[in-house]
Amino acid sequence: MKKLILVSLSLSVALMADMDRCVSCHGVDFEKKALGASRVVKNMSEAEIKAALDGYMQGKGGALKDVMIKEVKVGVDTDAMAADVYNEIHTPGFKEPDSEFIFKKRRTVRGLYKIKEALKKADPKKDMKKMTNSIKAFAFDLYSYDKTLRDKVNINNIKPKKHNLKDILENVTKQKRCTDHSFSDEALLKCQSDFVTLATEISLANAESLKKKIKPKDKKAKTN
Repeated sequence: MKKLILVSLSLSVALMADMDRCVSCHGVDFEKKALGASRVVKNMSEAEIKAALDGYMQGKGGALKDVMIKEVKVGVDTDAMAADVYNEIHTPGFKEPDSEFIFKKRRTVRGLYKIKEALKKADPKKDMKKMTNSIKAFAFDLYSYDKTLRDKVNINNIKPKKHNLKDILENVTKQKRCTDHSFSDEALLKCQSDFVTLATEISLANAESLKKKIKPKDKKAKTN
């Protein structure tokens, strides 16, 4: 895969493909060779598209790699980009999602990507509080912004549940992958609600743990 499959992807620092730029050279259904030089993207799997993106990120590629390396290194999430392109290939006829959906997906992808990368580097002994705070903050951000999400997730019905960093990383990775492959409001809403549920479970478990630590001190104070 050569030049323009990823021009729009790489320019989209917001982490979602600007498909009108892609299809101008690759065709509405990605059925053409861009500039007569690229592979026919329609014949590629999602894994192959991601591998091409990752190659550019690592400084590898074909004759046009110098152009694509500069573009891709602007900062893309290759998982999300590959999913976007692959979905467009299998959606006959070009149609951009509405701007509200694009904003929600970009925002969610970006936030989960940052948390996922931070979790990979986190120290279970030192960084648990920092990571759980980041998760709770982003979940609150999503929940506050979107009334539809608030209507779907009743946080009063969620029970506390302890999670270690490994478990949290697995959950966030799953929700990130879910978001990458969301191409409707309903699908995206499910990914977001799962993330808010995770954050609430963590928050409630932390609150319970804090109460247990405080109670013995209160008893001693009453005795004195």
